[in-house]
Amino acid sequence: MFVNVFANNTAQPQGGGFDFMTLALFVIFGLLIFMMFRKQKKVRAQMQEKAQTMQEKMRPGTQVMTQFGLFGTVVSVDRDENKAVIELSPGNTATVHLQAVSEIIEPKDAVVPDDASALAGGNEPSVFREDESSDEALKRLNEEQNKDNK
Repeated sequence: MFVNVFANNTAQPQGGGFDFMTLALFVIFGLLIFMMFRKQKKVRAQMQEKAQTMQEKMRPGTQVMTQFGLFGTVVSVDRDENKAVIELSPGNTATVHLQAVSEIIEPKDAVVPDDASALAGGNEPSVFREDESSDEALKRLNEEQNKDNK
């Protein structure tokens, strides 16, 4: 009366070959490993290129930043011992390993205005007039301030 639900009516695969899914899995796995090694090789090449350009640019007088955030000026470089002496402030120096220098600070071209009008803060009109001297301008401004306070 008991019915055997798990009857062995299913066909078992005969043969020892690979099926398509197993082959595709191995191909994808191999491709993934190939891409990872390729990416590592590119990153390593970029790091070496950056290190070489930094070594070429690092000479006395160059502004640098270390990996731990100190800014300073290179005083001397000893490539045989991989050391650099950096002046942090006038009279204070630190000797660091060359690999501790993480960035070379490029000087920015600063625009220096001819007068103080650029410091006034934008489009505000200047309080100075071209036809008066500094003494006359101060006198006029004091008188205007006294009028405002009354």
